[in-house]
Amino acid sequence: MQFFFEVLIGGLLSGVMYSLVALGFVLIYKASGVFNFAQGAMVFFAALTYVGL
Repeated sequence: MQFFFEVLIGGLLSGVMYSLVALGFVLIYKASGVFNFAQGAMVFFAALTYVGL
Protein backbone atom coordinates (compact mmCIF):
# COMPACT_ATOMS: atom_id res chain seq x y z
CA MET A 1 0.00 0.00 0.00
CA GLN A 2 2.89 2.34 0.75
CA PHE A 3 4.28 1.78 -2.75
CA PHE A 4 0.91 2.81 -4.21
CA PHE A 5 0.98 6.11 -2.35
CA GLU A 6 4.59 6.76 -3.38
CA VAL A 7 3.70 6.19 -7.02
CA LEU A 8 0.54 8.30 -6.65
CA ILE A 9 2.40 11.24 -5.11
CA GLY A 10 5.20 10.97 -7.69
CA GLY A 11 2.68 10.97 -10.52
CA LEU A 12 0.80 13.93 -9.10
CA LEU A 13 4.00 15.92 -8.68
CA SER A 14 5.08 15.13 -12.24
CA GLY A 15 1.68 16.22 -13.52
CA VAL A 16 1.85 19.46 -11.57
CA MET A 17 5.28 20.24 -13.02
CA TYR A 18 4.09 19.59 -16.58
CA SER A 19 1.02 21.75 -16.02
CA LEU A 20 3.13 24.62 -14.66
CA VAL A 21 5.40 24.50 -17.71
CA ALA A 22 2.38 24.48 -20.01
CA LEU A 23 0.80 27.34 -18.09
CA GLY A 24 4.01 29.35 -18.45
CA PHE A 25 3.99 28.82 -22.23
CA VAL A 26 0.34 29.86 -22.46
CA LEU A 27 0.77 32.97 -20.30
CA ILE A 28 3.78 34.18 -22.27
CA TYR A 29 2.04 33.50 -25.58
CA LYS A 30 -1.18 35.27 -24.53
CA ALA A 31 0.71 38.28 -23.16
CA SER A 32 3.08 38.80 -26.08
CA GLY A 33 1.54 36.94 -29.01
CA VAL A 34 4.89 35.24 -29.64
CA PHE A 35 5.72 31.66 -28.71
CA ASN A 36 8.85 31.89 -26.55
CA PHE A 37 11.18 28.91 -26.97
CA ALA A 38 13.71 30.47 -24.55
CA GLN A 39 11.48 29.85 -21.53
CA GLY A 40 13.63 26.91 -20.45
CA ALA A 41 16.74 29.09 -20.43
CA MET A 42 14.96 31.71 -18.33
CA VAL A 43 13.86 29.09 -15.79
CA PHE A 44 17.38 27.63 -15.68
CA PHE A 45 18.86 31.09 -15.07
CA ALA A 46 16.32 31.76 -12.30
CA ALA A 47 17.13 28.41 -10.65
CA LEU A 48 20.88 29.08 -10.77
CA THR A 49 20.33 32.54 -9.32
CA TYR A 50 18.23 31.08 -6.51
CA VAL A 51 20.85 28.44 -5.72
CA GLY A 52 23.58 31.07 -5.79
CA LEU A 53 21.83 33.21 -3.20
